[in-house]
Amino acid sequence: ARLREAGNRTAVVMLTGDDTAATATAAARGGAFHYVTKPFQPNLLCDAVDLAVRHTAVHRDLARPGGPGGDETSGLLVGRSQAMTELRRMVTKVAGANVSVLVVGESGTGKEVVARALHQASTRSRKPFVPLNCGAIPEGLIDSELFGHTRGAFTGATSARPGVFLEADGGTLFLDESGDMPLPVQARLLRALQEREVRAVGSDGVRAVDVRVIAATNVDLGKAVQDQKFRADLYFRLNVVNLRVPPLRDRPEDIPALIATLLARHADTRTLTVDEEALEVMMMY
Repeated sequence: ARLREAGNRTAVVMLTGDDTAATATAAARGGAFHYVTKPFQPNLLCDAVDLAVRHTAVHRDLARPGGPGGDETSGLLVGRSQAMTELRRMVTKVAGANVSVLVVGESGTGKEVVARALHQASTRSRKPFVPLNCGAIPEGLIDSELFGHTRGAFTGATSARPGVFLEADGGTLFLDESGDMPLPVQARLLRALQEREVRAVGSDGVRAVDVRVIAATNVDLGKAVQDQKFRADLYFRLNVVNLRVPPLRDRPEDIPALIATLLARHADTRTLTVDEEALEVMMMY
């Protein structure tokens, strides 16, 4: 408590033989970051110390001029963790190569953000970036979304539509939740990638396209191939380069910079900050 009163934000881990609830509560109210009782398991104590180190680093980051994140807040891939540093390095390295990329990670980890970063760092950055969520489209309409359709090709097709391959011509096509595509659609997608041409639904002709495909999935496509739910040939064509996006729980030190970026993005002309106690709650969560 005296450290806190003096403004010292060093994380304190309390190790004690007193396991009463009253002592634990007093330690928490006094500002202890963690409370470990004896006899203790070494791995649990190491985990507590590791979290405490990250916690202290976060507050040092907050105390720096300009707040957390520094120059990184202006970029798409925000964070100073080792995982994000390596991901940025890989994005920079891969962006210039005109190859397909498979971005994997849990839902909400920012796979589309990685895809946009790849596009912006590539020679295609002046051309369109077109995202398509394959899992949100009914099976009967996904061919039309991908390859387009002619007028009258099916009931309700009152006008022709180009499809995302033609919309992304010269640029980047981002296929999100690609593991949800039905097998027949996978076959037609593979042909489009191999031949670099698409045939609109209801059309007799083909159109040449120049598109870089970045696919994303939150499922294990390797296992899906084994289970015969995903074509092996399409998997190998999409998985030329594999980028994994770590969940935020594995890189909590990135949370302040991420919050600062989102505040700056949505604050308009206002200057917004997060209360330190609120930030601590989010860090612990």
